[in-house]
Amino acid sequence: MIDVVVVVCNLPLGWILFELLKVVNSRLALLALLFITVSATIEAINLSNYFAPLLTFTLPEYRTAFQASEVQALARGPIRMFDYVFSVSLTFFGVFCVLIGYLIFRSKFLPAILGLLMMAAGVTYWINSFRLFLALPIPYLPWVTLVAELSLALWLVIVGVKTAEWHEQAAAS
Repeated sequence: MIDVVVVVCNLPLGWILFELLKVVNSRLALLALLFITVSATIEAINLSNYFAPLLTFTLPEYRTAFQASEVQALARGPIRMFDYVFSVSLTFFGVFCVLIGYLIFRSKFLPAILGLLMMAAGVTYWINSFRLFLALPIPYLPWVTLVAELSLALWLVIVGVKTAEWHEQAAAS
């Protein structure tokens, strides 16, 4: 259920950051919006992999055609597929993070360290995706993404942007 909330919130998040950062570079901000839209779309479609096992266990056609162990094996397929499709969505989300991070880094109204953290989060998402697909023995570093995204969220909620600098950059663009 929380996955649905994440998908629903990602699109407004993308739009808000687009509106905020388009004064830095409108084309890159639009590209970031495109990447988060693709990421959220893939993630939303991928949620069907969580519901497919329920059908496998409840449809009488499966229960009568297969033995219990075979039905269980059929149900595990979509659950395993979820991780791979989610990694594809994280690849797109990683591009979004890098683009947003770059725009924050170039902005004059947010701290550059937030931009660097978001770029590091994007790279971490890419590493995680490739780690799964290539079966690389690289550990996933969830704290990098947690620190970056939480820092940006808390900064925007508690401190906000330097309004005068935002207006100055908006006038220049």
